[in-house]
Amino acid sequence: MSFIKARRQWARFVRKTYKSLRSNRSGQRTGIRNWLAKGVVQRELWRPSRHRVALGLSLGVAVGMLPPLPIQTVLAIALAVRYRANIPAAATAVWVSNPATAVPLFIYQCKVGKTIFNFNDKYGGKELDFDIQTMSSATFGVLISAAVLAPVVYFVVYYVWGLGIMIFYKSKKG
Repeated sequence: MSFIKARRQWARFVRKTYKSLRSNRSGQRTGIRNWLAKGVVQRELWRPSRHRVALGLSLGVAVGMLPPLPIQTVLAIALAVRYRANIPAAATAVWVSNPATAVPLFIYQCKVGKTIFNFNDKYGGKELDFDIQTMSSATFGVLISAAVLAPVVYFVVYYVWGLGIMIFYKSKKG
């Protein structure tokens, strides 16, 4: 299959999905299905803007700090709809914790939790013992890393975007 044919099929799939979400052919939607369908089709959540992209990336990074769940992307999209952030940015930022980085990220979060709780490391960092102390440390490490990284990502993206706009207009003037 050529790249152009695959691209056409992907565009057709996206159009059909978007159309089915906008139409009400499948009967009345209730509950979360209705809320999510109405939110996902809002065009302003798909267009890049400085605030929405920064918010989407920070939400995606915060969800990406969770242990690898099969629903991280869906959770990031639901949060993006709820907080009116950019949906593609939120879904993309979840992949901070991809399969290659999941284990080092989990070890880092355990170490952050143990440092905060001031727990001693029985094995000198060579093994992870899955006891209640390690799990509570990991949970606290997840919360701390998400709470610290999400605002940092928001402000970095927001100000870098503004800096890019400023540089663009200065180069256009002079």
